[in-house]
Amino acid sequence: MPVLFVHGVAVREEGDLGWEDLHRATQGVDWPGVQRLLREHVAPGLNPAAPESVHVERVYWGDLGAHFTQGGQFRAAREREVAPEPDPLALDGDALGEALERRLRAAHPVSEWPGVIRVAWGVARDARVRALLADLPPAERWGVLDAAAQARLPAPARRLEPHLPPGLMRARRRNVKRAMQEVRRPLEAFVPLFMGDVLAYLNGRGTPERPGAIPQRVLAGLRAAHAARTHSSEPLVVLTHSMGGQLIFDALHAFLPADPDGAAVRVDFWCACGSQVGAFHELGFTLGGPHPDPHAGGRLGYFWNVWAYTDLLSFRAQGIAPGAHDTAFPLSGLVRSDHLAYLHQPDFYRTLAAKVAVHAGPPDLGDRPLESGA
Repeated sequence: MPVLFVHGVAVREEGDLGWEDLHRATQGVDWPGVQRLLREHVAPGLNPAAPESVHVERVYWGDLGAHFTQGGQFRAAREREVAPEPDPLALDGDALGEALERRLRAAHPVSEWPGVIRVAWGVARDARVRALLADLPPAERWGVLDAAAQARLPAPARRLEPHLPPGLMRARRRNVKRAMQEVRRPLEAFVPLFMGDVLAYLNGRGTPERPGAIPQRVLAGLRAAHAARTHSSEPLVVLTHSMGGQLIFDALHAFLPADPDGAAVRVDFWCACGSQVGAFHELGFTLGGPHPDPHAGGRLGYFWNVWAYTDLLSFRAQGIAPGAHDTAFPLSGLVRSDHLAYLHQPDFYRTLAAKVAVHAGPPDLGDRPLESGA
């Protein structure tokens, strides 16, 4: 009585490229924890006599996702922003122009930036200013450059925001930047890989006749789960999270029908939690055409789509993706963490077990009394 789990984007195992960045940002998907909760709450309904014998596995495809081809250059850029500025005479004309423009922009309101940019580059390219700097101690050179630029600003541009002289404005913006860097730091690692994994799948999934690496991994997992059935009437349950739903949708509606080794594979119950299946299907990004068979030619039994109002990455699918039945699941209300929260809640797995029992279990399971705490 197999159960197969398929994760979504931005999931990496320790040792894979990107793991450290994603682990800091979201802690990732705790597969041992998911496996334990599936065994504890779902497996007993599938095999009450021997729940430990239920085949509970996953399809891991994070190693096939996107990765930073240059090692994540945004980190180096962040370090350059906080590094002390070098001696102006150590910079060539272009580098000095960029540095002086950056300093002056930080000291002036945005309305004055056009004039500031012209003046900064005029000063940086002035050979007389560079000659003057050569006669000054290094500690005084940036101050002289600032003063030279300030003196060249047209009169209207010299009016700064009330009560905010250049030094104070620069300090205020520096403090705001430092605070926001702490907010952006995890996002700079997570968001590129999140979007990158979506694009890696869409660009590399191939065709039904020639599936790409990620669909091949999914097909292999489905075939292995099917082979783990102990008899033909035993249900195969699939749980997907986030982008994993799109992978299974494509597998059921496009890749399996073209796979000679997967002709007998049938998913009796599929739960897509936190998924974007409905959104992807309505946008035309799923395979199988705009109006595929709700039961995927007999390869799909019940399709349960679980979303949450506070999970901003989850979408309704009922009435959009064929065969989907929606449930809005109540989560903690923490928008930052609710996309993964389903996978941590025992109540979700107990509810999943009940849905499996009434839609894919033996006929008498739906008549059994509720267990305490269910």
